[in-house]
Amino acid sequence: MFQELFRPANLGVGELTGAWAGSLTSVGREEWSRISRSCGLYLSYPFLLSVEESVSTPCAYLLLRDRGGTLIAGLPVYQWDGSPDAGLDHYEPVASAARWVLGESAPAAPWRPTLLIGTRAGYATEFPVDPGWQGERQDVVGRLLAGAAERADSVGAASLAAMWLTSAAARDAAHCLTGQDYLVLAGPNCSIEIKWDSFAGYLAALSPSRRHSARRERQRFAESGLEVDLRDLSSCLEEIAPLAALLQSKYGHALPASEIARQLAAQARHLNAESRVLLCRRGGQLVAFSLLYRWGDTLVGRLAGFDYQATANTDAYFTLAFYKPIELAVEERVQRLSLGMASWRPKALRGASFDPAWTLACPPPSLREEWSRAARAQGDDAASWWAREFPAQVHPRGDWRWSRSGLFGNAAATTSPQ
Repeated sequence: MFQELFRPANLGVGELTGAWAGSLTSVGREEWSRISRSCGLYLSYPFLLSVEESVSTPCAYLLLRDRGGTLIAGLPVYQWDGSPDAGLDHYEPVASAARWVLGESAPAAPWRPTLLIGTRAGYATEFPVDPGWQGERQDVVGRLLAGAAERADSVGAASLAAMWLTSAAARDAAHCLTGQDYLVLAGPNCSIEIKWDSFAGYLAALSPSRRHSARRERQRFAESGLEVDLRDLSSCLEEIAPLAALLQSKYGHALPASEIARQLAAQARHLNAESRVLLCRRGGQLVAFSLLYRWGDTLVGRLAGFDYQATANTDAYFTLAFYKPIELAVEERVQRLSLGMASWRPKALRGASFDPAWTLACPPPSLREEWSRAARAQGDDAASWWAREFPAQVHPRGDWRWSRSGLFGNAAATTSPQ
């Protein structure tokens, strides 16, 4: 049912043997870290383990090994039947893909159960493939996707989806598909490249009007009486969970503080050394926070929370979401600050660049003809919309990342990301 959507595996990867594992603990951290070293935080060994320990949806890992038993590639998948699962409201193919293509009235029932490929948190799915593999990377990705399709068929999944693929991962996936119709532009991730050795250098790189606004926002915060302290996650996870729940509720995510605390506890067990928590207080009372992780050359913004009444008219949001993380990124000499999705305009105004995220959505057979008609009619409308709204960040004609035809077309050597 799903295997037919992917090209047959290249004979060059025939020497790789695939096997499924029910837990990442069956793989050594060093072994997984080797194949995922070119991936970000959300495909890392500690983060995947924290997800495995804190969610109810069954997970499994496809492991590809060479004849000598060396791990060459891996892929997490999550088998979701549609039952309540904290954090999956943006990781299922109906709300985040089908209704963009088929319309807001598209029912969810025909798509469930679904098999989710890759990360289920962080809006950044990649394919962990050993960078030292001597063969074609895209052939290995093809084996991973074919294995996921086979599993979807064997467990009776109604749909198959890889949510929020990075542009590079989407290009790998496009190489393995029999057609373009199942890749949907889902929106951009945002990051700020850290090119300065001081915060003053960052300010100097802004336009005069934005520089004036940033200084005004920082001054308002400085005059508010609020103070910021840097801690690790394990020292404050119970304290920050209620504020995180307030922010999640504001944006339509019904996560109770107890559930957020449970997820944070799992992250603290595996990622505490990489955690950076900016705690904002007034008179000892916590009123806002921002949780980030240092992973490789990137500082990753993961979670935030605000007491909106206590922080009103203080510009605490801009301070905790942008300015303090930029200061921290400069101090730690990382190359980029990853800001995730949503709130694109404020991020763009403060120096963020965009990298499109794509969703690979494989519908049930009964919907595929309708899906293909609708997807082809849309063409690259989504990329054109982003280019109109954010002309300084999006250039679909000269950047393959923003168009489906580009993902399937020009070689990376001739058309590269901006």
